[in-house]
Amino acid sequence: MIKFLELREKLRTNEYAALCLYGNDQWIKRKALSNVCDAYGIKDDGFGVDRIETPTAESIRLACFTPSMFAEKRLVVCEQPYFPEKKEEGYGDRGKADKRTEKVAELRKELANVLSHADGTFCLVFFADSDKNFVNIDGLETVDCNRLDKANVVKWIVSYARKQGKTVDALCAERIAAYCLNDMSRVEVETQKLIDHGEITPEAVEMLVHKDAEYAIFDLSGAIARKNAARALEIYRGLVARGEDPRALFALIYNFYRRVYYVRTSSFSTEEMAAYLGVKPASVGFARETAENYKPMQLKRALDFLAQADARLKAFADDNETMNILIMQLISL
Repeated sequence: MIKFLELREKLRTNEYAALCLYGNDQWIKRKALSNVCDAYGIKDDGFGVDRIETPTAESIRLACFTPSMFAEKRLVVCEQPYFPEKKEEGYGDRGKADKRTEKVAELRKELANVLSHADGTFCLVFFADSDKNFVNIDGLETVDCNRLDKANVVKWIVSYARKQGKTVDALCAERIAAYCLNDMSRVEVETQKLIDHGEITPEAVEMLVHKDAEYAIFDLSGAIARKNAARALEIYRGLVARGEDPRALFALIYNFYRRVYYVRTSSFSTEEMAAYLGVKPASVGFARETAENYKPMQLKRALDFLAQADARLKAFADDNETMNILIMQLISL
């Protein structure tokens, strides 16, 4: 298995007949595919890459062994599932599960047969959610394209800037990652913005990097936890001034404190909680930091205050007045 951040270097020294790009981050998968194209001198312009919409053993075999007219190596990409997907099954569906298992075994065997005849003229790339069915197939390497944690996002930012002749210290890189909630599609845009601006300094990061609204809510919660009313109201008013809707901000605050309560009252790991709530691990990390400032009973009262504010908003009370009252109530915990 290859980590995404290792892929570019691995491609410089190794030849791969097939790769499975698996994980939950589509940006990383796209970037990994771009790295493959660059390594093999292939342009993803509609001619250099052969995309199979409904991959079967036969369609893959045909695509792989048809010589490319545009490059020395043919790149064959299967973005749709190759192996049968598991669907919800009820009682008595054991036969369907057995048939699917047999089909998977048959497709693995056929794929291994294609790769056993690889002659260096093609590279076959699969997109998948999991590497489950792709491990231990001779000639195929899996690439971990799951979301990067903060340390690896920081590492990517430093490396990306260095390649363009810019230096970024760890503190600036950490701020960029935090303001973007480790969302790599945003991290790339914001890092490039700073590179185009010139020197990457803490001042430039504060001035140019757009803070994700969810990060701003974390910033707001920090001021509330420190009982700094002036700073909390300043953050809220700044968000409204830049065009954020008060009701949308209320929804973010409610969701944030709900996460904080769950984190404080459960023993789930960050990854488990993120999967349970359907959010990014970074979001749970922010909630975990805030949770350390409260007892469970205080967070229960916070949810009560939020419920009261929700009722006022639904009764068409003044948005800003309601939000100001809510912020002061949370500070009083």
